[in-house]
Amino acid sequence: MRDLEWEKSLYEHQHMMIKRLDLFRKGAQMVAYSKDETMVIEHSFQLLVASMLDLARYVLKHHYKIEISSRKEVLNALIVNKDVTYEQAEQIRSLIMLRDKILYDYLDENFSDLKEAMTLRRYSLVEVLTKEWITRLSNPS
Repeated sequence: MRDLEWEKSLYEHQHMMIKRLDLFRKGAQMVAYSKDETMVIEHSFQLLVASMLDLARYVLKHHYKIEISSRKEVLNALIVNKDVTYEQAEQIRSLIMLRDKILYDYLDENFSDLKEAMTLRRYSLVEVLTKEWITRLSNPS
């Protein structure tokens, strides 16, 4: 059974993360960010990508009736079900790789990679997919 309140909350959460990342992207050339501010941006990015994967699991469960046990399996299930285009799959893959790099190599300085992703605004795909997936759930075929 769908949880419309959860869907709404997730969308609002994603929107807040995207706004935060947009602020960083716009100010990145003019502002020298502190270590704490950098960590906030990294964490926002991690949360945004994680929320995209969680929503994808939710869509796979409620639209395709497929149970996915971990976030690592989500992209392959989306591809198998032809739920994303090749280009979207490649963008998702790069977002996941960057998220994993930040998450697991947290002692390394990965901020330059994140900065590049911000400049290209790669994270905007999350909002596009969220809208598509919520629409798909609302209009079962």
